[in-house]
Amino acid sequence: MKIWSRSGAVCISAAVVTCAAVAQEHWSAPEAAAKRRNPIPTNAASLEQGRQLFKQNCIVCHGAEGRGDGPAAASLKPQPADLAIMAGHHPEGDLAWKIANGRGAMPAWNKTLSEDQIWMLVNYVKTLRAPPGSPQGTGHGHHH
Repeated sequence: MKIWSRSGAVCISAAVVTCAAVAQEHWSAPEAAAKRRNPIPTNAASLEQGRQLFKQNCIVCHGAEGRGDGPAAASLKPQPADLAIMAGHHPEGDLAWKIANGRGAMPAWNKTLSEDQIWMLVNYVKTLRAPPGSPQGTGHGHHH
């Protein structure tokens, strides 16, 4: 009976870990945050500032094209999202909230970047959007 208990505990532990991993995959901003509109106009100046911020803060994990393939990506769990996919499926407010608040290996940038800088990053991330029918990048997927 002791062996069964040990096996049962292992099975239960494995199920809990599996459920936690699945739950971690889905990441959504609170509804009110997701509905927020970007107060920063999408223009050449905000896109350039967003590009610079992305280069300074995001490339190491998300990669130069936002595909989740930066130099640090392989060591992160979960791996960084493919922003080229995410950009086409998430409202601006959702992206801003995720940048600001972070989760797991994704840092919360709200202590480092101003709200305007976060919105400029959102403007830039939207430019990474993969065209319809294009390859899905690295397959690190659409980590909500």
